[in-house]
Amino acid sequence: MLRSKVLASFRALHRARKDVFNGDTAALEAARQRINQEFQKNKTETDQTKIEELIKVAEDTAVYVRQMVVQLQKKEDDTYELKIRQDSAALGDNAKLKPPRPRRTREKR
Repeated sequence: MLRSKVLASFRALHRARKDVFNGDTAALEAARQRINQEFQKNKTETDQTKIEELIKVAEDTAVYVRQMVVQLQKKEDDTYELKIRQDSAALGDNAKLKPPRPRRTREKR
């Protein structure tokens, strides 16, 4: 039972990695290595409570990566385009961002 949860969290992280870093070979490879490294580091863990904590961290990380990580893509005119996926809706719509209003200052009397 616990083994299947570990494998499911491993797969969820790799699916999130593929979705988020689609088209970015360097980021895909770096994320793959880091995920595999973390799971290898903890593969001899026998404490059930610790394993459940690690599963929770992996699941939370997969959700966080999907919702909070976005990528910029450099365009030919030396500008960048923000690639917002449907999963990253927590960041809001790029078009709705407004510049901050200038702060009012008090005049000295």
